[in-house]
Amino acid sequence: MKASSVVQDMHIGNYGGAPALFVNGKPEFPMFLFEQEISQHDGQVFHDANVKLYSFIEKTSFLDLGWIGPGQQDFSTIDRVMQTFVDRVPEGLALPRIHLWAPSWWLVSHGTEQLGYALQPPNPNALTKDASMASQQWKQEAGTVLRNLVRHLLDGPYANRLLGLTLAGGMYGEWHNWNSEYLPDTSEPMRQEFIAYLRTKYHNDQALLRTAWGDPAVTFNTVTVPTAEERSASDVGLFRDPSVSRRVIDYYEAYQEAPVDAINYFAGIVKDESQGRLLTSVLYGYSPDMSYMPQEVHHRAVAQAHRLTNVDLFTSPHSYYRRAPGDDGVLRTYSDSLALHGKLFIDEADDRTHLAPAGTSFVLAANMNESLGLIRRAFGQAVTHATGMWYMDQSSGQWYNDPAFAAEFKNLKKWGDYSMTMPRQRSSEVAVISSNQSEFYLGGQTDISAAFYEGPSTIRPQGLGELSKAGAPFDRYLIEDLEQGLVPNNYKVYIFMDTFYLTNAQRAAIEALKGGGRTLVWTWAPGYVSDSGLSTANMASLTGLNFTQVSGKRTESFEGGSFPQTDYTAGFNGLYGAVTPDSNKVISGSYSAYGAAPNTTDWAEFLYSDRTKIHLDPNTDYTVSFKAKTVTAPGPGGNFYFMVRSAAGGNTQDVGINSWTDAAGAPYTKSFTFTTKGYSDYQLVWGIHGGGGLSVDGILITKQSQIGLNAAAFPGVTTKYGEVTLDPLFLPSTTGAQVWGTTGNPNEPAIVAKDFPNWRSVYIASPPLPAPVLKKVYNDAGVHVYSDSYDNLEVNKSWISLHAASSGVKTIKLPSSSPVYNIITGQMIGSAIQQFQVNMQRGDTAIFALNNPITSGNITEDFEGGSFAASNYSVGFNGLYGEVTSDAGRIVSGAHSVYGTAAATTDWAEFLYSDRNKVKLQAGGTYKVDFKAKTIAAPGAGGSFYFMARSAIGGNTQDVGINSWTDGVGASYAKSFTFTLNNYNDYCLVWGIHKGGSLSVDDITITKL
Repeated sequence: MKASSVVQDMHIGNYGGAPALFVNGKPEFPMFLFEQEISQHDGQVFHDANVKLYSFIEKTSFLDLGWIGPGQQDFSTIDRVMQTFVDRVPEGLALPRIHLWAPSWWLVSHGTEQLGYALQPPNPNALTKDASMASQQWKQEAGTVLRNLVRHLLDGPYANRLLGLTLAGGMYGEWHNWNSEYLPDTSEPMRQEFIAYLRTKYHNDQALLRTAWGDPAVTFNTVTVPTAEERSASDVGLFRDPSVSRRVIDYYEAYQEAPVDAINYFAGIVKDESQGRLLTSVLYGYSPDMSYMPQEVHHRAVAQAHRLTNVDLFTSPHSYYRRAPGDDGVLRTYSDSLALHGKLFIDEADDRTHLAPAGTSFVLAANMNESLGLIRRAFGQAVTHATGMWYMDQSSGQWYNDPAFAAEFKNLKKWGDYSMTMPRQRSSEVAVISSNQSEFYLGGQTDISAAFYEGPSTIRPQGLGELSKAGAPFDRYLIEDLEQGLVPNNYKVYIFMDTFYLTNAQRAAIEALKGGGRTLVWTWAPGYVSDSGLSTANMASLTGLNFTQVSGKRTESFEGGSFPQTDYTAGFNGLYGAVTPDSNKVISGSYSAYGAAPNTTDWAEFLYSDRTKIHLDPNTDYTVSFKAKTVTAPGPGGNFYFMVRSAAGGNTQDVGINSWTDAAGAPYTKSFTFTTKGYSDYQLVWGIHGGGGLSVDGILITKQSQIGLNAAAFPGVTTKYGEVTLDPLFLPSTTGAQVWGTTGNPNEPAIVAKDFPNWRSVYIASPPLPAPVLKKVYNDAGVHVYSDSYDNLEVNKSWISLHAASSGVKTIKLPSSSPVYNIITGQMIGSAIQQFQVNMQRGDTAIFALNNPITSGNITEDFEGGSFAASNYSVGFNGLYGEVTSDAGRIVSGAHSVYGTAAATTDWAEFLYSDRNKVKLQAGGTYKVDFKAKTIAAPGAGGSFYFMARSAIGGNTQDVGINSWTDGVGASYAKSFTFTLNNYNDYCLVWGIHKGGSLSVDDITITKL
């Protein structure tokens, strides 16, 4: 897109079977460069790579609305960064990221419009402040300022360089509320939003509200936001029973819709003011992954967001859990659900390269090879998912500052453009269904179901990680898509990740899948929650399996009022600990454990687990979480501490040692993970070092890795699974079922498969879904498994991307015979093959096109690599007559061309061959070859330039496509020859000179007709 050209139309539309970005009616591969500001170096690199799309903020701060006071707006920053972009990138379109945060001066004068918290932060003044996303006043006033900004840009000199705007709100612009650990949002605007939501949901009928909440006194006007204790409370294990806890569930529904309503409001302003000309982008719809945080942090109104007509692009960074070389770096979104609704997903490929400056976070690549592996992994995800990506350099010029990166981006953009000529549909036979709002039906202090996807431990199997390496591609949808009949019914396997709450309509949609030989896979508590309450009978009717409900470890709340009523004791000799009812020391409820010691006491252990009541197994992983409250700060150099000690092993065998010095004031949560050693008498210890006072409550012990796989069904698999410990557990009946996995007690089934007429039900009691189990499910269901090596696989109809989790030879099996071309090595693997191998190091990415791009008519050889080795061609006969030249007098186009020359005394001089190993021509095929040429010196008397196709096996008598010409010296010209091969598979193309002369050749395009 040239700076002077007029952009008439930009929109998202279907192309090749998937959403695509159209600019002036033409699809554009959505590869961006994103930097704080586009640097001179990277701007040139990406411009040279033919990248047309750019996004940015501002070098020294985030780019905002320029809202400097009441009725005052300063456009100087946006003007400067736009001018910098135009100066450094002569062609291309910009998607600036505009942050909609309320400015500090506004917050001072609108205190009641700010975010509020159910937990009091220890230092409120240290928190990042912002308007509540439910604030109507913020939306209206910021909306006016946004409208002014849009008009300023469209009326200014950069109007034709604008693709659209990314609208950024909340934490880091990603539409998370700030400071979620303190449980937002208790502001009056959120309360009013909650009331408005309830009036709509209950049809403004107070009687319906009272019935749903079981509260005969509540009115719409007296509705309050739930407290911290109400939010963490549960009714049965971790579950909220909607028949008794509907108020909290309703709050979370309203709370999650607030940012989506704000997004829609601001995006509508951009669309209205630009008359639909500008695209809108938001960072929303992330798959939940922060299981250590409260559920307030995540995006859980994703189905509503996907249906917004004012938003075109959704974006998010890929997984931060597994993005190192060898990891999957899975897309952190529901891209297939987005595609159903005509939205284009853009992956924020912010992988740090080895060139990132010291101190940069998440630098996981140690060298160029590993950096290139990460860059290629992101590209492989984009082409296999028919999405886009922006390569993000947060240093604005350092991460990609090497010629190898410039060459890589140029090559990838070429293949990205090529991908737009191929079928872009997914080819998966596995669908993964998420119930994004099931989390509302769980209590506790952290987001439980987020751990089904990512975590809680990066060194253990994780949900999306296991799916990524199970050998077959999978598509991700939301339960609302299935309910509306939008998810295709031709998948062979449907995996229900977190569907513990289902509506009747959703249950009916699932019922319709039972048949056709399909396999339905369930994790913990499928269908346990309905609007009428909690029921294992509902689980049985959904899955076809009966369940035994087993209560998990209870949370110790000390509400018995004394240590004998608990599983704990008063620490060392009972000197320092007590169960206290003192309201200044109690964390929640009526009692907490409390320990205190003077500053003169070095070590004061005030709370032990009772070894006779709490038995910790040897060589086992545990997580202990608890609430704490600093009542009196430790003395100088002191701290509070936690550890796990064996009496038999003594101090040298202590594990799980952690210390902290959190300030006095509000309660906080701690969570520590540890592995016991080979002793059976470990106990938990809380203590005080150097004085202080500490309260402890809500202790929960979680045993990790408790599911082992059946050795007969999964020979050689010793990994333990089920790291997410849940309450209650639901153990499936084995009647008529195959047992594939058991808990630590081998008599307790944890993974079972049961066959029914024309469908199968598979249940896993605790996530994650083990990759070996998934692979067996796939094989049994007839899903094509491409790889058995547990590497990270992505596939669609036209592409395969493999990111190696280990070093070695990888075997890839195709469902049917196909051409295969390795775009990383530039090698044609085969023209009609069903299996092939590639040797890879951990962290390498191999990307394969499932056709012959060289003969597709869409790839032109321009020799801009500067050598034959960097092309699909070789120097001709014995290397005597041809070269790749940069001589300006001999170039046809670009910076390089092939040049051949021979003396008039030379009868036949073949100076250019296609490389048979790269350009594979199919026996009997008909081809058209187009190229540009330039006569540098005319042939001698009776001579000519010539072209033909020759088989080494067939010899000269089987030459085809023979053509000659004698165009004059001077301007370049084009040639096009069509021919049909004889029955040989080793033809190569030949350019030559007969009886002297000099010829340059460039821009060769081969099309199989």
